[in-house]
Amino acid sequence: MNKKVTALWLAVSMALMTCTVSAAAPFEPWSRVGDYWISADGKSVIKGALARGVTISKYQNRAGNINWKQVSLDNISFVMVRLGYLDDQDPYFDTNMRSADSVGIRTGVLFYGEALTAEDARREAEYVLDTVKDYRVSYPIGYDISSQYLDDQGFTKKQVSALVSEFCQVIEAAGYKAAVFGEHDWLTKNIDPAAVPYDIWYSRYGLANAFQNRTIWRSTDSGRVKGIPGNVCIEFSFEDYRKTFEPDGWRKINGTTYYFNNYKMLRNATVQIDDRYYYFDKDGINRSTR
Repeated sequence: MNKKVTALWLAVSMALMTCTVSAAAPFEPWSRVGDYWISADGKSVIKGALARGVTISKYQNRAGNINWKQVSLDNISFVMVRLGYLDDQDPYFDTNMRSADSVGIRTGVLFYGEALTAEDARREAEYVLDTVKDYRVSYPIGYDISSQYLDDQGFTKKQVSALVSEFCQVIEAAGYKAAVFGEHDWLTKNIDPAAVPYDIWYSRYGLANAFQNRTIWRSTDSGRVKGIPGNVCIEFSFEDYRKTFEPDGWRKINGTTYYFNNYKMLRNATVQIDDRYYYFDKDGINRSTR
């Protein structure tokens, strides 16, 4: 009997190595088997996926209380938290950011833009930066302008790409990572990858997930995760942001320079940085050096 069990697992392991699990051994879609993630069909391996995450918004909060500890124990490594629109913050943004961080889940942000000019895009980015600087953000700031509002303007691919780039430039100049969010058809129609050299947060339900510069993939909007009431969007990361998103260092945000340690702004602290000492007040402002 033991020999039969061993033989079965060897067969499964070999099948995983070829990116397909035997039809005789189906698995739960979006689940983890060893070092691999299983796709929608319950047998295909998601090539290159490093971590599983979710997007959380007021819709999940209003469906019931989120048990963040259970979420963290269900193979969820990161959460993209809905920020909302310019001057229209998701009412649960603060709660979700702090709760995820409290159980060790890495956080990113989803912001919905309505910019029609470069100035509008910069103003949106400045608003986002002013908001997120108070939280530990270690995944990208996603920018979603794929709305009917923008489509109605009749903008060309060049114009849309310019707006997106304007937002992303401001975000990344402040030391964060930016990602352009969109579904397959919208991205194909509206974004020129050569003009937008930023990470792509690609939304396409099912099995297909390849797209230029894709680092995060939204695979479904009907996923189930322990601790989250109802359905939730499942995300997969193909990028190790611990290597590409600097956790420590100076960041100039909307004209003011702060210091971040492990993705968090230093406040009420005196610390040695290189060969100098700095005191940061309750707002993270450098008040003295010696």
